Amino acid sequence: MKIKQKEFQEQLLQSQLEAQEYSFNQISKELHDNIGQLLSSTKMLLGIAEMELDKVPDTLRTAEHTLSKAIQDVRTLSKSLNKEWLHQFNLIENLEAEKERINAAQQIEAELKSDYEKLPLDAETQVMLFCIIQEALQNSIQHASPTHIAIQIKRANNNLKVSIDDDGSSFDIESVKKESIGLHNMEYRTQLLGGTVEWENANERGMSTVITIPVSMDNEN
Repeated sequence: MKIKQKEFQEQLLQSQLEAQEYSFNQISKELHDNIGQLLSSTKMLLGIAEMELDKVPDTLRTAEHTLSKAIQDVRTLSKSLNKEWLHQFNLIENLEAEKERINAAQQIEAELKSDYEKLPLDAETQVMLFCIIQEALQNSIQHASPTHIAIQIKRANNNLKVSIDDDGSSFDIESVKKESIGLHNMEYRTQLLGGTVEWENANERGMSTVITIPVSMDNEN
């Protein structure tokens, strides 16, 4: 039991580091590409407005809106740097952000559906589950070249079931396993959560990854 707990803590720490590193990389990109552009646009619009102070220009209203958006984005990103990051971790919020990042590339359409508004899982479990799902998404993108990915979180009796389905090309999961440490990490981490992970080819077209973990009925919404 002590060995199992030690393994869980080791994988939890690794999952935290992976999720934080990924978040920080995204923050850096967002600060440079998104917020930097918003602030530059605001500066330009305010400069235009200054030359039109003899009337009430629409550009001033647009500048105010843009500035508000920049402030909102800064506040959202700053949450990821909060020292209480782990205790505040929310799987659904982070999957929503992941979905938006995939969609932003305009090559794959991703969607997310959940039976839950709030998951009946502690934050530590949500962090590890997030890393498992991330690995599944990367596996799909790299090996199947899909145009659509659907993430679904469902109630299933005393279990929580996460499915990641794509419409990409089929591939031999056992062959990929031989070359991919990530798939073994998925299995190992899912086992530490007391669950299972399965892969299925869907009629020669697309892959389905199903992650099932037990949940306490007392914590259900």
